[in-house]
Amino acid sequence: MSIEVRNLKKSFGKTVVCDNLNLDIPAGELVALLGPSGSGKTSLLRIIAGLEVPDSGTVLFHGEDATNTDVRERQVGFVFQHYALFGHMTIFENVAFGLRVRPKATRPSDAAIKAKVTDLLKLVQLDWIADRYPHQLSGGQRQRIALARALAVEPKVLLLDEPFGALDAKVRKELRRWLRRLHDEMHVTSVFVTHDQEEAMEVADRIVVMNQGRIEQDGPPDEVYDHPASPFVLQFLGDVNLFHGRFGRSGAGTTAEDVSYVRPHELQILGSAEDGTLAVTLSQALTVGPNTRLEFKREDDGSYVDVELPRSEYQGLREKLQLATGSRVHLKPRRVQRFANDELPDPAAMI
Repeated sequence: MSIEVRNLKKSFGKTVVCDNLNLDIPAGELVALLGPSGSGKTSLLRIIAGLEVPDSGTVLFHGEDATNTDVRERQVGFVFQHYALFGHMTIFENVAFGLRVRPKATRPSDAAIKAKVTDLLKLVQLDWIADRYPHQLSGGQRQRIALARALAVEPKVLLLDEPFGALDAKVRKELRRWLRRLHDEMHVTSVFVTHDQEEAMEVADRIVVMNQGRIEQDGPPDEVYDHPASPFVLQFLGDVNLFHGRFGRSGAGTTAEDVSYVRPHELQILGSAEDGTLAVTLSQALTVGPNTRLEFKREDDGSYVDVELPRSEYQGLREKLQLATGSRVHLKPRRVQRFANDELPDPAAMI
């Protein structure tokens, strides 16, 4: 089922959470709403679900206006961050709940419910714990059961609000890959909210980057990362060095209106000066797993620049350039990004 959002507005008091939003989600897509706290992503999700009513604008499901349709009639499955499982029910009964509470005329038989729930538990690879209770499960298992329960009513749209936010990093990584595989099997139109850039990049077909109730950019993960539409998108989707003045120009920045952005992995370390390089001194090096992050101090203005490179490459440079704390080297960007009429985002908005 496709979803269309048209001219959607929503405020809570003086706080605007949806500022004239327009969005198209084709049937079968997995879309991430990505942004910092307060960007409006959860409010948009709740309006799509029917849990919030917009001040104005429309939400269409498969071309039909669903703005004022009751949440029970929208055929939407909802998965929350904290599972919302019923502690007094077995896992089997948690998944069966949505089927058992249907009106008698549309309620499946006990045999049909048993078959459906068994199939769903197999789908989420947890059929072996049907008789257990939620408190006996790990966080990752509970979240998979919450997803099975949402799928039991055969929703046309699946909505997930920070579904892995309460889990540790290792489990999050496992579950988001599992969710991607599950979606590829089922092709249910799905929208999930996250503030985790890596999660959105890894799972989604499309990323919608939100900021202060507006959509900053909407596109495939690679397009959004490689061709950000604004400084906000660039900085929200990973670390970036900011240079006032055109990078590498004589004087390293004599034109104040120029702002350049270079990601840490897009900087080369050279032993001698070349055109377009910047003289720096190594302040510290920190190796974490396969990567090394280096912090350099600029000679011209004393500010700091981050460089990231594979550990093996760093080890080679350390030998070749005799690289150590206090070493003087030069940095050259492989790629520089600039924006017309650049306005720097408020750092507080990135938290």
